[in-house]
Amino acid sequence: MRLDRLARRPPTWAFVLGVLALTAAVWAALQSSIPYLGHDEAVYATEARSWLTGAPSAQWGDHRAPGLPALGYAALAVHESVASVRAVGLLLALLAFGLFCWVGIGLLGPARGVVVALLVLSGPGFVRRVPEFLTDVGTAGLLAGAAYCLVRAQEGNTVLVRRTGSQRAGGRDRWLPAAAGFALGAFYLRYGALAGALSLALAAAVVWGPRAWLARWRGLLGAAAVLAVGLAPHLVTAERRTGSPFGMVRASADAGHPEGLGGLLFYLRMFPVKLAGPWGGVVMAAGLVAGALAAWRLARRRPRPEDRRTVFVVLAAVTLVVSIGLAAHGEPRFVFLSVFLLTLAGVAVLAELAHRWSRARTRLLLGALAAGAVATMPVTGVLVARGPLRDVTSERESLVAAAAALAAESGGAVGDSAGVAGPAGRCVVVTGYQPEVGWYSGCATASLGQVRSGDLPPNTPVSYLVFARGRDQLPPVRVRRLAADRSVRVVDLPAVGSLGAGRLITVGSTPSRKPARG
Repeated sequence: MRLDRLARRPPTWAFVLGVLALTAAVWAALQSSIPYLGHDEAVYATEARSWLTGAPSAQWGDHRAPGLPALGYAALAVHESVASVRAVGLLLALLAFGLFCWVGIGLLGPARGVVVALLVLSGPGFVRRVPEFLTDVGTAGLLAGAAYCLVRAQEGNTVLVRRTGSQRAGGRDRWLPAAAGFALGAFYLRYGALAGALSLALAAAVVWGPRAWLARWRGLLGAAAVLAVGLAPHLVTAERRTGSPFGMVRASADAGHPEGLGGLLFYLRMFPVKLAGPWGGVVMAAGLVAGALAAWRLARRRPRPEDRRTVFVVLAAVTLVVSIGLAAHGEPRFVFLSVFLLTLAGVAVLAELAHRWSRARTRLLLGALAAGAVATMPVTGVLVARGPLRDVTSERESLVAAAAALAAESGGAVGDSAGVAGPAGRCVVVTGYQPEVGWYSGCATASLGQVRSGDLPPNTPVSYLVFARGRDQLPPVRVRRLAADRSVRVVDLPAVGSLGAGRLITVGSTPSRKPARG
């Protein structure tokens, strides 16, 4: 009988491996559509390379967490290439979706938990970011793990007692230090994860109340110890570099480019289909409705057993969207945790409604959602590849070609999509695309602000990169004025990519012997 049952139902680990395989497939399928590092990717990659080789970093600041460069450092130590740092992005994506499966299966059961992960993976936001060397997907997974631990700290493990048929909770105190560990991991990966951690903490305090948490005082002490030890290096570093233990966190908040209500309106316009796709969008909307109904039942003191859990995940998701929407410009990747939590709540309520009719209808619903999610992944991938990825890749083609010319002019190696530029000598380039040009040329980069303030290295040739359709750049006439009596060398760049024809104007460190031609 047992063998027959196993033959009918594959083990849970097989479904989890299927989700991870699909995650890797999405990553691999889109690499050819986005072969070059983007702005934020190049910021992290140049910082990692700087740690490894001493090469200049580009636009690194106190607002960025050190976790991703540390992982990039390890990858580049094995092989210096774009593929190496992108492989780190794959590992973070696998970690995130492994955690999504763990949380979904732990709270809803194997079938429902796997469906949650598939729906999240099929969303255009995740498909867009899974192929990249960024922090957003991994951070969402770690915070999802923290959310799960908070639920378990209150609900326990629901261990069945055979004789009485009742349930008892065991080992609750250990979940709070685990939640703190997940939150720490997310924080060191991305300082902006603090918004997600605070949203989870606020929702947990509201839903279960202070007394329920004080009853877990041993767990709270353990969590406090984990946070104290884990945050000590950050607080010391922040005090040394900014003069305040909270200076780096404030810098991260200031770097969000808040737009007032603009960020929040962006998420309202994106909700739900543009955030999670057609299937995930419907499920997210159902989760939001389920949270409102569960809150109403709690307010009327007629709760169902799962209502507090539902209100917790929905309240945390909404709180994060509101806080991010008010504090930063809108991007889908900033609210990946909310997408997961609302999808979790939606699958739970839809499956429960189907279960009231029959188990067969539950299986039919879950099968339809899983099949729909898997079927839409290739379509979403094609739309993303032909839409946003094509646009950004066209722009990056211009930058890579210019960086190759710059590296050749300065006597260094030429960077390409498969590798990184070698030492390019003492070269400095002024450009509005600092991280990308710095990564592929190996040169130090500077902004227009540094030019205006005179913050450029002395006695060093400085190149100005100008495109026909570029941003944050000086016109050639202004460059010649800055050059004064110093030598000027102009290299015309072919029209490659969406930025059009370019020009590399190099101002020498010594006066010119004869006037430059206009």
